[in-house]
Amino acid sequence: MTNPTHAPGAAFQSCLEAALKQCPFLIDRWTSRLADAMYERSLGVADSWERHQLQDAISVLKKNRLSIEQGFSERLKKAMAADGATKSASKKPVQSGRPLSSVSFDDLELMGDSQVQQAVETARLQQLVKLGCEAGLSSFSARLSTAQGLLMVKVDSNPLRPEIMALALLELLQSLPASAQTRAYWLLDGARIMGEELQSLYVFLNDFLAGQGIAPAAYGVIGAAQGRASGAWLSEKTEHVPPAPSFSGQADIPKGLTAQENASTHAGRRPLLTLDLLHHLLIGDYEDAGHEVTSFSEFGTEELVHQDFSHTVPVALDALTELEEKGLVSASAKLTRPPPSAPVAYLRARLKTDAKTLGQSLAIEVVGLMIEQVASDERLLAPVQQMIASAEPAFLRLAVTDPRFFSDKSHPARRLLDAITRASLGYANENAAGFPEFLQHLREVAVLLGNERVSDSDDFASLLRDFERRQSRNTPENRKMQRLAVQALLQAEQRNLMAVKIAAEIRARPDFIDDNRIITAFLTGPWAQVMARERLAVLGKTSGGSPSAFSLALDDVLWSLNVEQATRHRRRLLKLIPDLIESLRQGLLSIDFPAEQSRPFFDELMLVHQAALKAVSGLPAQPVKDSHSLGKMFVENSASMPLWLAPSEVQDSGFMNDPDDPTQPWSAASLLEPEGSGHSASAELNGKIELDLGDWVDLLVDMQWLRAELTWVSPLGTLFMFTSQGGRKHSMTSRVLRNLLTLDLVKVVSQQGVVDDALDSVARTAMQNSVHDKGRS
Repeated sequence: MTNPTHAPGAAFQSCLEAALKQCPFLIDRWTSRLADAMYERSLGVADSWERHQLQDAISVLKKNRLSIEQGFSERLKKAMAADGATKSASKKPVQSGRPLSSVSFDDLELMGDSQVQQAVETARLQQLVKLGCEAGLSSFSARLSTAQGLLMVKVDSNPLRPEIMALALLELLQSLPASAQTRAYWLLDGARIMGEELQSLYVFLNDFLAGQGIAPAAYGVIGAAQGRASGAWLSEKTEHVPPAPSFSGQADIPKGLTAQENASTHAGRRPLLTLDLLHHLLIGDYEDAGHEVTSFSEFGTEELVHQDFSHTVPVALDALTELEEKGLVSASAKLTRPPPSAPVAYLRARLKTDAKTLGQSLAIEVVGLMIEQVASDERLLAPVQQMIASAEPAFLRLAVTDPRFFSDKSHPARRLLDAITRASLGYANENAAGFPEFLQHLREVAVLLGNERVSDSDDFASLLRDFERRQSRNTPENRKMQRLAVQALLQAEQRNLMAVKIAAEIRARPDFIDDNRIITAFLTGPWAQVMARERLAVLGKTSGGSPSAFSLALDDVLWSLNVEQATRHRRRLLKLIPDLIESLRQGLLSIDFPAEQSRPFFDELMLVHQAALKAVSGLPAQPVKDSHSLGKMFVENSASMPLWLAPSEVQDSGFMNDPDDPTQPWSAASLLEPEGSGHSASAELNGKIELDLGDWVDLLVDMQWLRAELTWVSPLGTLFMFTSQGGRKHSMTSRVLRNLLTLDLVKVVSQQGVVDDALDSVARTAMQNSVHDKGRS
């Protein structure tokens, strides 16, 4: 194996610096080639006005050539910094220049018309640029991932990927004193040329990293069991696109055009769903009947049956193309999922034909795409997928009467679908405890949804109330368990934070003697916890305890530890010892500290006191020998004091120890971690843990895998609590969670709701349609 001449982190920085140095040369070639391309284009244009516009665009380009060359590097630095900041944020801000794969349904509602149009323009530029450099990008991304410390290729972590480069170029061009028409002429040929120039750059950078001994990382696909990031699921699905579920009592799809033939047949027509139309649907622009349904009136009912599914084709093609590039799926696997069954397809077509507003037609289209995505989501068990697919007619009828279903997240129908899918994620398989009862309830819901009279928000609200009542974990017993667990963890977090501060205060005292490891560990560990509880009681944040009593006991302990001083005052020491021992034991009882764990300290304290009582006056006292076999049980450094929970707190919260050190008496993890304490084996897990309330994981507990939901995170983000079936609690510190993730003892199942993912997929489809439509125009 080749030994790298540079460490991965150093090679990564060197690569970025090399790329920035190449930027002026890249842009110089780009502007020169672009001017030539526009000149050649102008020679073939018959219209004098357009030829004049092209000549003006060439003139403006040459006038601003120096500004483009000098400004691109800075724009690229800003784009890379913004990309890094976006990845580190828990929530992504709305931005017009994001790639197609990260378009969010919820973000779309917040965007203005100009932002929507700019998003489409940017996406098309990014797509064209990427087409020209995919060959070089694949090899370069593999080596750069290694240089970033990644074991597997993570394309989105490449700060020099085409999307970022194209965004930097677009923002630079938009800052120049040029008209929109002029910039459009630049990008007409400039996107292709930029892709070709990036191809050369990626080949150069790949050779640069290879010269430093950086081997390429492996490409891989994240399976459903490990979860997926919002907006990126399509590129991470497993090796095939599964067929849609079939349902009893439903006829097969009518014989006719295949999906590929259908896509070709309608390739020349404008797509039904585009980003701007979806945007206007979300903001309620199509509520009145004044908007004619021109986008749909040209199609007959039978054609709509065939065309209905075709709008998912671009997104599916994109996902499969990416998998093919990685050698993970064959071309024959494309578009294997059939269109919806005949009754549903005809219902969609009939409802579109009868639609009175464009909003109604769009809503029907969106419902169809959304249900298809939900019903094929691999996180859902097959019976749940079937139930959701069979319920599509109810949601289609609702879309006709209430298009606000999409823009209002609190709409009863959307909440019902979300509640069903979220609850179903609690079952890892069909044999899981409680799943038969859950499935029976779903079947009852499906029967009710099959009633054609269920068509408005009130009907769905009634179904939602019944579903939540029957599925709710919010029973009195579960509420009590949740309350006790949260109370225990909050109390522990507050006490431990205060204990860290007190431990530092103890070490800073002038009478503190740090010559016995066991005693030092006790005073800055358990006794700091005792004093923390006492101090919090004074502040009114906990109950019980005698204010300042244990703080006074610390004064006596420190006095008695000065052997030379205690020798001169043996009578005082003899009088002090009984009360001191009693105070120490009472203090430990106040935090429910196990007596067997404190025994080493009392043994050492007794040896110190015996030395003081037996010492010959006038001779220096002999230091007590440190017992490493006992001292190693305690943590000495207060800066990395571990989080300690009392046995009762452990029981109430289901607190889990660190698998790296299950015998540590202080539990497993430090509440305040020193820098660099994270695991370097998995760079993706360092730093903030990206989990939100409602996320589902598979957790290994007592050698059994449990499906659990993240139900609570402490205010400081240092404690996490999961809940599995039956209301069982599993809590841990952030460090323990990070360790479990690294060891694959916690596997993320879902980090975003199934419905939210499906709607994001709809937005991505609309974006892709817009980009394709823009390319035809």
